[in-house]
Amino acid sequence: MISKTTLSEIWWPLMGKEFPRLDHCAICGRTSPLNEHHIVKRSAGKLFDEQGREVAKPTITLCGIGNHGGDGSGRLYCHGKAHAGLLHFRWVGDDETGHLEHLLLTEPTDYLTALGMQGWVRTF
Repeated sequence: MISKTTLSEIWWPLMGKEFPRLDHCAICGRTSPLNEHHIVKRSAGKLFDEQGREVAKPTITLCGIGNHGGDGSGRLYCHGKAHAGLLHFRWVGDDETGHLEHLLLTEPTDYLTALGMQGWVRTF
């Protein structure tokens, strides 16, 4: 039971999940530069549990420097792809046995549209 929230229900399945900090990008495997990406945008609102405590927003290790798009060779960093709407994440299953999936796109897409698309793959 949720006591209050300013966060859209579309994000609730991802909330409170913890993913390991990696020594490589969770998507492409690059080892540097690395950055922790908030899967649920910090600006998306807040979710509170029954006791009124704020539920943590999950992060994932992605390659990139801040929100920069790519490196000198033109290859896009995954962190930049996520902020550009080219990389999306979703939680599949219940809290105990579920898993994280990602969708990598060639055109920017909003999250709600991405959820209805084919091509999601297991991240962990």
